[in-house]
Amino acid sequence: MRAFHTSWFGFFSSFFSTFAAAALIAYIGPDLNLTAEDKGNAGIAAVAGTIFFRLAMGYICDKVGARRGLGTLLLLVTPPIICFIIPGVIVNAGGFIAARCVIGWGLATFVACQTWCSQQFSKSVVGMANATAAGWGNLGGGVTNLTMPYIFLIMMSFANDEVDRAWRLCYIVPLVLHVVGAAAVFTARDLPDGNYAELEKSGAKQKTDSKVVLVTGVTNINAWLLTLTYGFCFGVELTMNNVAAGFFYNYQGVTPQLAGIAASMFGLMNIFARSLGGLLSDFCNARFGMRGRLWSCWIIQTIEGVMCCVLGSVTADMSAPYPADGPKYPAFVEIPKDEWRVALNSSWGWTPLVGNGCNVADADGKPFKVLACGTKSIKTTDAMKDCLGIQDKLILIQDPPLGHMMIDGEWTQIGHHDDCISHSGTFGIAVIIVIIFSVFVQMAEGLHFGIVPYVSRPALGIVSGMVGAGGNLGSVIATWTFFKGRYRTDDGIVNLGIMIIGVTLLLFGVHFPEHGSMLFKKGAIKYDPQIVKPPADYRGADLMDYSKAAGAQKDKPEVV
Repeated sequence: MRAFHTSWFGFFSSFFSTFAAAALIAYIGPDLNLTAEDKGNAGIAAVAGTIFFRLAMGYICDKVGARRGLGTLLLLVTPPIICFIIPGVIVNAGGFIAARCVIGWGLATFVACQTWCSQQFSKSVVGMANATAAGWGNLGGGVTNLTMPYIFLIMMSFANDEVDRAWRLCYIVPLVLHVVGAAAVFTARDLPDGNYAELEKSGAKQKTDSKVVLVTGVTNINAWLLTLTYGFCFGVELTMNNVAAGFFYNYQGVTPQLAGIAASMFGLMNIFARSLGGLLSDFCNARFGMRGRLWSCWIIQTIEGVMCCVLGSVTADMSAPYPADGPKYPAFVEIPKDEWRVALNSSWGWTPLVGNGCNVADADGKPFKVLACGTKSIKTTDAMKDCLGIQDKLILIQDPPLGHMMIDGEWTQIGHHDDCISHSGTFGIAVIIVIIFSVFVQMAEGLHFGIVPYVSRPALGIVSGMVGAGGNLGSVIATWTFFKGRYRTDDGIVNLGIMIIGVTLLLFGVHFPEHGSMLFKKGAIKYDPQIVKPPADYRGADLMDYSKAAGAQKDKPEVV
């Protein structure tokens, strides 16, 4: 079980570090002067760079073992994490995007995690084992969204309340996770029987033929179809990890901490939902064979697409802070109606930063402004604390609801829309839908990797790498198409849901000669998805033949 636990923890570490920036974007964005396009490009870079590495990791798993690949990659991506920590190294959008790209390479640990678990467990339970390991690894995305905003508040106390230093110190946490994860991985072994090198030396394990493995994997039609469909379950999770916190912060108008909690709900469902998908896959296989695995995968992922559409539709008809480069207006602060404020006749409710005795400006001496229906988290100054009667280090400034109030003795209109998402009270229902949506996303992921081990055992690593890379490719496509500013975020979510439903139909094309497909029973059609077959005597990396081991007969132990 050491391989199981070290594999998911290693993958967890890479997930945590890759999406730490998304959880801290409310602080990193203003410090590095990031535009909406910069943030979108960084999100794409974080998942695009690992497409090649996932493919390469599949080859590495077949050649030298998943254990070595996983541990080495965790250490390989630590330099940019260190660069984030050191002041003055990453100071602009270019450096930020490049660092996120390299850290994102670590997501290729997923391929090692799944290949390693597939080699450790029998086919009867491989769906559950793969799903649980990957699910607990994916949990890193939820945990980083949940904890990083609070780690930031802790680091503020160590950084003398300097925002630019505090967010950098937060990266100490993912650095520690990577080092500890890699050290733990190297204490385990490649296969239940031992490590690759010793098994090949004994003759029990067939030496890997790189050409056979590669050609077998890339010439399997099932592998390509699953690569595309997996892109719209795991790819959707990666995309939501990048955009969810920003969606809740910018559109729903909540603090970065509360936005992080809401966004973390998506990833935290991995604690059980991906395992639930694997369990469902194994159950359907026991009752209906491979056809059961395929049908359950299609049904769950189609429901996922429907829930994605529902999430975006909740606020699609309301006013949002869009476009990001639209006109900006004087900001207000909503001060709570505390008992002491009422007793002292102090101000509460929506309060202007300029007017009614306040004249608060930014570092350049200009009044604070936000987009219509917009929200922004800012660091308070002593003058701001005195004027507003608050002690908070960070506050939200917003465009208030449409209405009128007395400012400096004049009845003044405030706000610009009467249907802003940030004042709609839809935050709670959005979080509930995110949770339901996430459960189906994670289940679809688990269901996919209940199918993958059957595609091609001799090229298990290559196929796992291809399908895993498809997840990242799906995220790149989704982010580039819907979340780079071309659409409002909620409209982009609706369009993503429609795409999920369409792409998932490709599962009807997955066919196994020995099992059948969704529409055809075994033997109903003569079609083999394996275009180029491996040599008849070629075995997978996890299949041992001890009769060929050196001295096998002579040293064979007596059975008692």
